Amino acid sequence: MARIFAALVFVGLSLAGAEASQDPDFLFGAPRFSVGGRFGWNLARTDSDLFEFFREELTVGDRDFDAPTIGFDFAFLLNQHVDAVFGAGFTRANVTSEFRRFIGTDDLPITQETRLTQSPLTGSLKYYLTPRGREVSQYAWVPHKAAPFVGGGGGFVWYKLEQTGEFVDSEDLSIFPAMLSSTGWAPTAHVFGGLDVSLNPNLVLTIEARYAWADSELQPDFLGFDPIDLTGLGITAGIYWLIK
Repeated sequence: MARIFAALVFVGLSLAGAEASQDPDFLFGAPRFSVGGRFGWNLARTDSDLFEFFREELTVGDRDFDAPTIGFDFAFLLNQHVDAVFGAGFTRANVTSEFRRFIGTDDLPITQETRLTQSPLTGSLKYYLTPRGREVSQYAWVPHKAAPFVGGGGGFVWYKLEQTGEFVDSEDLSIFPAMLSSTGWAPTAHVFGGLDVSLNPNLVLTIEARYAWADSELQPDFLGFDPIDLTGLGITAGIYWLIK
């Protein structure tokens, strides 16, 4: 993750250094808010004993819980360097598997479908390493071509784990159908870094890498397992609208 942050910051500083000849048109005053969305890919860490069980007993791979992710953000622009950001997101992974060491009495695989959904609600402080724009008169504000940023924050994440299909009883090796689930809320913290590129005075393209930490107790359907690991790295790109 550090390499991603360093690369984004380097590109941002390089682009910002050439901004004098590339500044877009101006706004009548600095913007006060921004709203927009991001879309990308979530790389799940899956570092808990439940996922280890899935990988050992079922045909689940290390990266099978990676999934598309989407986020929506509303920001208050506090000054040329700092935003207060409130966001929501959604990620869902669907994994089809079968038992590695057992087959059914009909010589067919014993199959399952596992779905993991996550929806974080967060607040963050976002810090721009270079000013995002400059005032050229009492009324005109010119956005810079590129502005790298870093930040962090926290909040809560709602999750739901669902598993349906056939399973093997560990005591008598009988096969039975079941629908298992666990759902709940957990605290979460995150750090991020990225780059804003001005497309016009009101429109910004943003690229971001965000690492979020979270885990949550499992409900009785998964009794005996440690808290589920909800940590992951999200890499996204999106569009934001600056509002005066």
